[in-house]
Amino acid sequence: MNTLSIIFLSVIQGLTEFLPISSSGHLVIIESFFGTSEPDATLEVFLHTGTLFAILLYYREVIAEIFMDLVSLRFKSNGGRLCLFLLLATIPATVVGLIFKATLESIFPNAHFAAAMLIITSLILFSTHLTKRNINFKWNFVNSFIIGFAQVFAMLPGISRSGITIVAALWLGASGEDATEFSFLLAVPVIIGVTIIKIFEVVSGTSTFYSVYSIGIIISAIVGYFSLTVLVPIVRRGKLWFFGIYCLLIGILSIIFAK
Repeated sequence: MNTLSIIFLSVIQGLTEFLPISSSGHLVIIESFFGTSEPDATLEVFLHTGTLFAILLYYREVIAEIFMDLVSLRFKSNGGRLCLFLLLATIPATVVGLIFKATLESIFPNAHFAAAMLIITSLILFSTHLTKRNINFKWNFVNSFIIGFAQVFAMLPGISRSGITIVAALWLGASGEDATEFSFLLAVPVIIGVTIIKIFEVVSGTSTFYSVYSIGIIISAIVGYFSLTVLVPIVRRGKLWFFGIYCLLIGILSIIFAK
């Protein structure tokens, strides 16, 4: 894939990662229009690494609180408990990712599959019309694990990770703000874990790393951060049904026109 294509995909990644419209689905579909015949899961991972930097910068105060509580061994504090809940929610996707890694990567080049999953994502987002906030909602091990289980399905291209985890939290009774924050913080250990696996593959020679990927990391980080500053407030207001319309239209059009 040439440099221009990677730059374009990096911008798309930065714009779509934090909206509930599946960045992976968009990347797969757009790559199909570029005529890419091979799965480029490595590129997709490095673009996610760029948006990881955006999350770390945007939520730096919350992450700093978690870090300080962990260093001080204050596991019963707000930051300490939140860290434990995030780690628990990471387990399902980690286990499934390790077991079915080859299978998941094999379906990445299938644009029609990604388009169908975008339609599924739209239905998930439309379901928020039926959710109600529980004023007594608090994060605990049970609802954290449920959200982690929901995140497993986001390993499929076209299923929005932020969308399905935010919607799961809303169904459990969380506010839009709490659901959004937990969803984006949950991306941190997931992306770190997947990136570490990819780095080992690059070092061992089982995957090819192109230096031009570093351009993708930088661009997706910059675009992702500014997307967060503009779009997170919109997501917090619970207007997910709007993105459902978008996913439905893109999914249908992609099924018709994708290669």
